[in-house]
Parts: sequence; C-alpha cells; structure tokens
Amino acid sequence: MILLDTNIVIYLHGGQLEDEVRDELRSSSLDTCNIIIAEVLGYNFADSEDAEYFEKLFSTMNNYMLDKEVTNKVIALRKTTKIKLPDAIIAATALVNDLTLWTHDTGDFKGISKLRLFDPIPV
Repeated sequence: MILLDTNIVIYLHGGQLEDEVRDELRSSSLDTCNIIIAEVLGYNFADSEDAEYFEKLFSTMNNYMLDKEVTNKVIALRKTTKIKLPDAIIAATALVNDLTLWTHDTGDFKGISKLRLFDPIPV
C-alpha cells in the first residue's frame, strides 16, 4: 500500500509523473493522512477546478487519522531525528500502518529506520 506525500499528490495532477507511474498509481490502493490533505487543500488555488480535483482524489483514498499509536511514533521520531512536525506525522503514519511512502523529498525523511521510501520521479 502506498502513502503519497504532498508533493506526489500535486505532481499527479500537474503532469510531472511519467505515464507508467501514473498507471501504477491508478491500479494501486492509495492512502493519505490528514496532514497531507491539509497541506494540499490548504493551498489557495487560483482555479476552483484544481481544488475540486484534489477533493475528489482524496475522497477515493484511505485516510489514516492521527491516532494514539501514530502520535507516539511522532514523538519518538522527533526525539531521535531532526524532522519537521508535518514530515514526522507523515513518516509515523507510514511506519505504523506498514505503508511505503512515495515522495520526491526523500531527504526530508533521512535517518528514519524501517521507513520504506520510493521516489517515482527520475533524477
């Protein structure tokens, strides 16, 4: 199962992902969490169609809430790594729920053991 980081959600709409990656995502179970939804939908879109696209996309995804187990993992990550709170929530969500985090910002999650990362954008 795949947890899409904020940047990959945006790239999915913006066309920065190659066709084969987009096809793989269409045929996969996609997951999100509240911080990713807040980051994307909190943006002030110039075009209401963009906001509608993301709202529809999120409605098709499994949303993992910030529960006690994820919160405890966030606390542990913040005590052992230099990670921003939103990234810690995303990483903890992936770890607790056994998800692979797809992100183009792999450096943001450096040093987190057992976190499975995948960057779908070729360098």
